[in-house]
Amino acid sequence: MKFLLFALAALSVLAARGDDVLRVGIHDKPPYATRSSTGEWEGIGVKLWKEVALEAGLRYEFVEMPYADILPAVTDGRLQAAVGEIEITAAAEKDVNFTQPYLQSSTGVALQQGVWHPDWIAIVKEFFNWTLVEVLLGIFAGLLVVSILVWILEKNHHVGHFRGGLAGFGSALWFSASTMTTVGYGDKTPSTLWGRVVSFVWMLAGVLLVAGFTAAVASSVAAARISETISRPGDLWQVSCGTLDGAVAQKYLQQHGIPSRAYDSIENALRSLSKGEIQAVVADKIALRYLSRKMPEENPPVRFAVSHVSFQNVFVGIPVHDGYAGYEAINVAVLKTTSAPEWEETVKRWLGGGEQ
Repeated sequence: MKFLLFALAALSVLAARGDDVLRVGIHDKPPYATRSSTGEWEGIGVKLWKEVALEAGLRYEFVEMPYADILPAVTDGRLQAAVGEIEITAAAEKDVNFTQPYLQSSTGVALQQGVWHPDWIAIVKEFFNWTLVEVLLGIFAGLLVVSILVWILEKNHHVGHFRGGLAGFGSALWFSASTMTTVGYGDKTPSTLWGRVVSFVWMLAGVLLVAGFTAAVASSVAAARISETISRPGDLWQVSCGTLDGAVAQKYLQQHGIPSRAYDSIENALRSLSKGEIQAVVADKIALRYLSRKMPEENPPVRFAVSHVSFQNVFVGIPVHDGYAGYEAINVAVLKTTSAPEWEETVKRWLGGGEQ
């Protein structure tokens, strides 16, 4: 009986202690939160939370989960708080209590890093694409059809510009090409009525084909140099985008009607960018700049460029469950920690000078 009473008392103590241990959500997203080589959590958000917990006398355990599930879990009480890149938004503020922001960032864009090539290689890479090939094949097909028609209609005419045989067909081909390009040497001309009708139609079509070819070339060059043209959200329509599932950047793209592919981590999105599977990654600019310094060290290396463009300002804070009584203590600890001189050094360590 004594043993049973002792066991029940022990369970009661453990349960009471369990109630005092905060479940704090976390997601691997450097530089806010990431695992060290020893498996410990570190990062600027983790550093802040450890200081806050020490200041407020809190006991806690980190609960790793997908980024998109963190705020819903804080809302329904499965988590009491969360650390990492959690942006403060009006919609989220209705469901949870945010502390004062500890960082200001923005939404940025990562693009494939340009690789230097000799000029002639760059020209070939810019111009050679399937859209341009399709246009050229269409022009060549039209050229052949018109050449055959002119040759058939003119080969028996007494003037003899397009007499039967390969030589006559070659003359018809030469005539069709010079007519299409509006050069029109006049050395070979159709003499029959129907030959002239076909030639007249081909002249008009040639103007449209040349215009279409010029537009295709311009589009090809613009697509090859898209990194120089993204200056506002509407420009992202020109490229395929990737973003972190559930992040503010994803919601921002949705609000502007810009389609995007969702990833479970920014690193995976950037790896897809490096492989050419997507053309841009829209995400927190602090994270993009941090990863642009770290991911080239991977094997294979992942290299990308962070555009100078910023689409929106975002504030990062700690979400706390609406019913948690210790919210004020956490908020005060955040203010005390971020106002201390040591916090500036922490920011410089993780962000390379606090670059935003």
